[in-house]
Amino acid sequence: MNFFEKFGRSAMELKSLRCITVTGVLIALDIVLKMVSIKISADLKITFAYLALATIGMLYGPTVAFLSGIVTDLIGFMLSSDGGFSPFFTLIEAIGAMIYGIFLYDLKPLRIKKSSDTDSAGGGIKQIILKSALVGVLTALVFGLITFLLGIALADTAASDSPYAKLAKVFTAPELWYISAAVGFLYGTFFGIIIIGGRKDKADLRSSVAVVLSKVIVVVVCNLILTPIAFVFSGYMSVDSVIASYPVRVAKNAIQLPVDCLLMLTILFPILAAYKRFADHTAAARGVKNGKNTLSGMPVETAGKPEKNKEIEKL
Repeated sequence: MNFFEKFGRSAMELKSLRCITVTGVLIALDIVLKMVSIKISADLKITFAYLALATIGMLYGPTVAFLSGIVTDLIGFMLSSDGGFSPFFTLIEAIGAMIYGIFLYDLKPLRIKKSSDTDSAGGGIKQIILKSALVGVLTALVFGLITFLLGIALADTAASDSPYAKLAKVFTAPELWYISAAVGFLYGTFFGIIIIGGRKDKADLRSSVAVVLSKVIVVVVCNLILTPIAFVFSGYMSVDSVIASYPVRVAKNAIQLPVDCLLMLTILFPILAAYKRFADHTAAARGVKNGKNTLSGMPVETAGKPEKNKEIEKL
């Protein structure tokens, strides 16, 4: 299915009563999860509401997800007392949901491996974890070294009267080097487990990468680019305030990203498998109710008894 076909097929899903019902339930779940979010500052909070929108995108595609993003933001605004309304944030919510739909629609469920295969991909779970931890150590060194070199390069700017001095001082702080190393270890270990553990099963690896990539793009596009711009254009924050708080925003998203990806990998695939089993069971039940075997298309009374029917025809 190509890029544009996903939008067309997703729009057709709106004709289904099941789509409307399930989407409504997930929209309600999204609103509830937003209400129990953890607020860090005036412009930063930790929420897991994205799981509901990601599920909508996975089951019904980018068109349904985009519309659901608009609805969740509007209803959330009406139920919340925080701040005023801005169409910029509604659009950002819809774009994030649409990105989930683009990457996750038509996703293949992970195949359940036999007990004899549980040691699989990298030569056993212990070896996978060990190799991934080594990758994590290497990425920690790389992340730490990059921020250390940035700190040295920006030392003069931090000591000057430049408007970017505050931002430069953040990179010269040793605490950021340690945080970068910790984030590097999390990323290296997390992606190491995905790649090393799934290298023998290409289908599962592609599905896992699609989930992770969808979250990474949502974080970069919506959280790190569009949201700060929306704060400025909506008049909630000045450019200087956005620049001053930007390192905290980057750090928060960088630390939370591996956790969010792990939650998505843990939750979305079981939901998808259960949904497909339910859809198959419903289709089979509908076929029997209509008097036909859904596998053969034959009437229920004669399905599975072809020889006997032939004998009756001969007589």
